[in-house]
Amino acid sequence: MLLYSYSQVMHGFSASLTATQLSKLEKLPAHRATYHKSFGKLFTTHTPRYVGLRHETRIWPAASYGQYVIIGIIDTGIWQKSESFNGRGMLPVLERWKGVCHVCENRTDFNSSLCNRKLIGARSFSKGLKAAGENISATNDYDSRRDFVGHGIHTSSTAAGAYVSGADYNGYVEGTAKGVVPGAQVAMYKVVYHAETEDIAATDVLAAMDQAIADGVDIMSLSLGFKQSPYYSDVIATSALSAIEKGIFVACAAGNDGEAMNSTHNGAPWIATVGASDARKATCNSSSLNQNEVAGKVVLSDIGNRSDIYENERGKDVLAAWSPVQPIGRTGSNYLVTDYALLSGTSMAAPHVAGVAALLRDIHKDWSPATIRSAITTTAAILENTNATIRDEWTGLPTTPLVFGTGQINPNRAMDPGLVDDADFQDYIEFLCGLGYSKTQMEAVIRRSQWNCSSIPYELNYHSFIAFLSNTTGLRLSVEL
Repeated sequence: MLLYSYSQVMHGFSASLTATQLSKLEKLPAHRATYHKSFGKLFTTHTPRYVGLRHETRIWPAASYGQYVIIGIIDTGIWQKSESFNGRGMLPVLERWKGVCHVCENRTDFNSSLCNRKLIGARSFSKGLKAAGENISATNDYDSRRDFVGHGIHTSSTAAGAYVSGADYNGYVEGTAKGVVPGAQVAMYKVVYHAETEDIAATDVLAAMDQAIADGVDIMSLSLGFKQSPYYSDVIATSALSAIEKGIFVACAAGNDGEAMNSTHNGAPWIATVGASDARKATCNSSSLNQNEVAGKVVLSDIGNRSDIYENERGKDVLAAWSPVQPIGRTGSNYLVTDYALLSGTSMAAPHVAGVAALLRDIHKDWSPATIRSAITTTAAILENTNATIRDEWTGLPTTPLVFGTGQINPNRAMDPGLVDDADFQDYIEFLCGLGYSKTQMEAVIRRSQWNCSSIPYELNYHSFIAFLSNTTGLRLSVEL
């Protein structure tokens, strides 16, 4: 049974096949790779101001608030009635847009007429999940583009939500809710569902990214991921490389798996891999308090940072739109609902970077995705808002770029970064050549039968070194540009 055919991220298809059918297929001359079904998981009003976005100055007005950019969000769907997606004051839908606001047959929970100049597209992909024998819950989700969980509307409004005055979370953090790029147009691609054992099928994510490229998005944001695997079998990595080649910037959440080795997801060098930070909270470990001082006293601290709910893990809380059918809590027999909610984690960090990338794309229309990523990373701040060095949440101690990466995003500095490092598709080919992949594995990633490995870089990291110096040690450094 054929599920999807792909033309943008690869020339291929997904289908349910018998062992005999697969064996015959793999013997065909045109066959390059077979990927067995796999499943992924989610990683999950003042943050724009916190990172320096102001209504009247710098990058927002310079970018016209991103009104000539289209952001594609791949997530749990969207609640199209939210005020964060009202089309008031928006420009007409950009002429280059090829997508649609699709409606499922025999369903009434998503009305395409509610799409507008803000929410310009909505599609859903669930064939892969269903083919794997998963039944989408009829009580805890919609088998349509509509968001029941609340994650998708939160990430999309974080990236590009319109101005909404008087937004609050049960009376708290009241203010004007808005996305990082409030003028951008939004397209939602639903791939995450509340099912029996699995929620995200790789075939559905592949189809969504393929469709987003065909529709004409400028930016992709994904707050989900799969188990780590080589790039040639990594659905997001291979699809993102296809998007990058077509000039589309891709931001992905790094995951919430903690400080363990190899815990970062979506780490391909052509992807903007985004972690979460927190400006104010501190971790209260068993060794962080003097036991003599706190003996016999009551200690007031935040809830711990371990959780089984990935999409609500550590990170800076973000107030953004929420699905009103998804309760945020329960008091006795009463369920608490809201139009706006606080969430944190890398799920909510990724759309911030996607939004800033959209602003930079609007200002510098000739910049490649690699140039945009370079501008963001090389201008990032390594100090907290208190002007202290960024601290490791696990130890509470000042840390280094080996832990916090390039630092905290600074949109205004990224607008004029000075020196930037660009990379083209050949650079990524040479990077892959250095990994020692076979011919078949290379073809699976780059979708070519011929390529040139004339020079093989060891990595694509920015040039850097680490030196341990004493107070009396002198250092002379010469740099050739």
